[in-house]
Amino acid sequence: MKTASYFTRLDDHKVRCELCPHHCVIREGKRGFCLTRQNKDGILVSANYCRPVSTAVDPIEKKPLYHFRPGRTIFSTGPNGCTFKCSFCQNCEISQEILPTREVSAAKLARSIIDSRTIGAAYTYSEPYIWYETIMDVGSRVKEAGLCNVMVTNGYMEPAPLDDLLRIVDAMNIDIKSMNPDFYRRLCKGELQPVLRTCETVKKHAHLEITNLLITGENDSENEIRKLVSFIATNLGSDTPLHISRYFPRYKLAHPATAERSLLSAWELAREKLDFVYLGNTHARDKADTFCPSCGALLVTRSGYRTAVTRELARQPDGSTRCGTCSRKIALVPA
Repeated sequence: MKTASYFTRLDDHKVRCELCPHHCVIREGKRGFCLTRQNKDGILVSANYCRPVSTAVDPIEKKPLYHFRPGRTIFSTGPNGCTFKCSFCQNCEISQEILPTREVSAAKLARSIIDSRTIGAAYTYSEPYIWYETIMDVGSRVKEAGLCNVMVTNGYMEPAPLDDLLRIVDAMNIDIKSMNPDFYRRLCKGELQPVLRTCETVKKHAHLEITNLLITGENDSENEIRKLVSFIATNLGSDTPLHISRYFPRYKLAHPATAERSLLSAWELAREKLDFVYLGNTHARDKADTFCPSCGALLVTRSGYRTAVTRELARQPDGSTRCGTCSRKIALVPA
């Protein structure tokens, strides 16, 4: 355990956690909504500090991050717990339950990442934001070693902790689950607006990609998709990659799996305003490849997690990338 960041001590040995917008008031000996921040003797502690629930070396595309160091691998790790209670959670065994874990030191975990010969660390699997203290301690060491840190997150963050994270985090994939506040309250037990605020902040300081899990009968209407696409285009930029992912029945939600025609329809709608739109959890042809928005040249091919950067993607001396055919600048961090 480690004393948590961002909390206020209250009367009667209670504490108020101020890491996420839930602002849980936690009594002595109890844990907050996320299951991982605990009141111990009137002090808030991170009960999951440096306790990874899983570790693996993954392709960066698995996060998914398609425009950040394509074709490279990354050391993935993450904690128990989550700031949401999504009824459709795809990782409910680790996000909605507390599994047995073993604490390691921040130095040892960072050393494992550095020795993995990957591009750095991805904090993922459940909701990594609740691992705030671990990410700050481990991620700082990873950054000092010249490697990168990325997060796969629901974006349910407060501004001050997020500012601290963005000093060491290079890229995020953030879920925008719906543009309907009622969806968040009813199915996730959270609020939409803090997620949108986080996306806007991250876009200004780090590489950002968005994921939307398309759930049958919940967020798959044309109106809903157009709202999401308009927000991204207007507030984040049309060059922000959007991953539309297929839903399968999971945890407490038994809606039918997303039909492929719904995915393709959403892809077509999104491409009206966005330069880079991808489909996930499906085998739709060409919908994972990257093409130049101007001339259509094939820049990156993907089959499963096999990725190949074509000679059409030209890296510039300043580190940026351009299409080798028409010279359009491409919003992609090269390998």
